[in-house]
Amino acid sequence: MSRRKEEDMANNSKQYFRIEGEAVHLITERIERTVRLSDLVGEVSKETGITTPVLPLGCRFFSARNGHSTFVIEQAPVVRAITWYGMGEKERWKLAFPYVIFVLSFRDGNGLSGSKIFYRIQPVETFDDMLLSTNMGNTNLNGQLCTGNMRVNGETQAQKAESFVGEFWRSAWNTDINESWNTHQHIKGVSSLTMWEEESAKNPFFPLSIKWQKYGCLRDVIEGRC
Repeated sequence: MSRRKEEDMANNSKQYFRIEGEAVHLITERIERTVRLSDLVGEVSKETGITTPVLPLGCRFFSARNGHSTFVIEQAPVVRAITWYGMGEKERWKLAFPYVIFVLSFRDGNGLSGSKIFYRIQPVETFDDMLLSTNMGNTNLNGQLCTGNMRVNGETQAQKAESFVGEFWRSAWNTDINESWNTHQHIKGVSSLTMWEEESAKNPFFPLSIKWQKYGCLRDVIEGRC
């Protein structure tokens, strides 16, 4: 291989770390070709006749069929300040989360028609990836959220999806629906909010090594089969 070609390959590649439990992988990703987004969208539109909306922050997949649109939004592992009533001697907790996946559906007219939330210990890559049940408050094992008094703002579906995600994290959880929490209480590290907070302070990525309960693949959730 010529020196010029080696230099071109190096300039078109990037490296990043991927964490899987206790293993940290150094990944090298090579860019084969770069085109302007506007050119790509123009070509796709000419070929398929499909126009997608401006996607919300963190959107990994978008699906539109039978008058319904679905956004799959992924958020990276992070420690969050959570309000959770009735779960101990205090109400504010700093808790580490794995990848969090929101599946938000809208009907014609931009109204939110469904909201589910799941965990992943790796980023979503395909529609066949397995989703995991959470241990969050006000959440069922099937990912269905109790939205309570949450209010969603925005003119477009994408804006409303972003608003929903932000309002969810700002909302206060309680003990009205404890199905997801109770199911995962036997797991070391998250058996209580006190322990969860302590483990989060020691290692913000510890939720990536937990064996959360499997629920179903992303495709089945989007298509309403589970």
